[in-house]
Amino acid sequence: MRAFARRANQPVKRASKRKLSKLRTAPPPPPPPPEPPLNPNTHYEAGWTDSWSHRRCQHKHRTLTEAAECAMPTGAGWYVFAVENDEPRQLRDAEEKVVNRHRFG
Repeated sequence: MRAFARRANQPVKRASKRKLSKLRTAPPPPPPPPEPPLNPNTHYEAGWTDSWSHRRCQHKHRTLTEAAECAMPTGAGWYVFAVENDEPRQLRDAEEKVVNRHRFG
């Protein structure tokens, strides 16, 4: 006979014999640094829209991430473009992926 009585409406709590440990995964490696442009006459600039007009930073950034960092404080309507031989051009697909990875990820 037991020395104490258990209430029938409360379930019995059982202690786990082993503790479950959380599986820890290593954080993903940082993305590779962007390479400087192949053409030495190429640099990147940041642009944004402000009151329906286009603005640009007019800094000569060597990498895409530098240009993106320059543009981010201006707000949501920023973009990066390349300048080759003093002529602005749209980013290529590979360059655009680097900027989007920095912007969204």
